[in-house]
Amino acid sequence: MENNKNKSTFEYCGNEVKTLKESFNCQQDKLHGSVVENPLGFIIFYVFSVFFIAILFQLSTRNMKGKGKKNKRS
Repeated sequence: MENNKNKSTFEYCGNEVKTLKESFNCQQDKLHGSVVENPLGFIIFYVFSVFFIAILFQLSTRNMKGKGKKNKRS
């Protein structure tokens, strides 16, 4: 059985000199491989992102009428 851990999908990833697009593809391939092998980091990032967006939504829908009256003293 071969060790597929370091094996890349693209042949040009082994080259030292790559174009910007090839370099981006190789980095993306590495990231995909690491997420497939160990998805825990991605799951934690996803859960944190959902909570962060929920908090922002709660803050944006908060009733600001009390603060508006306080600033409009006549």
